[in-house]
Amino acid sequence: MDDLGRVEPARALDLAKILELANKAYFLYVSVDTFGRAKLLRTVLSNCRIDAANLYPTYRKPFELIQGAAEKGEWYARRDSNSRPLAS
Repeated sequence: MDDLGRVEPARALDLAKILELANKAYFLYVSVDTFGRAKLLRTVLSNCRIDAANLYPTYRKPFELIQGAAEKGEWYARRDSNSRPLAS
């Protein structure tokens, strides 16, 4: 988000909308009708593989970057200001 200040305004707005959609995707999915769900899935996914028991989504750009960061836990570019150890 810090880098948004250095991006041209139209592109910054697109990035903000993408991050907002990624953040609200689940809540949008459960709150809309079948047609809204299909539109949301077409926006976020490009293709899916399925076997007997599992679904393997292929995300569209830039959602693939967000999903990859989520899998790896790479959400922050720098350490959190409150980096105390977790209480056990």
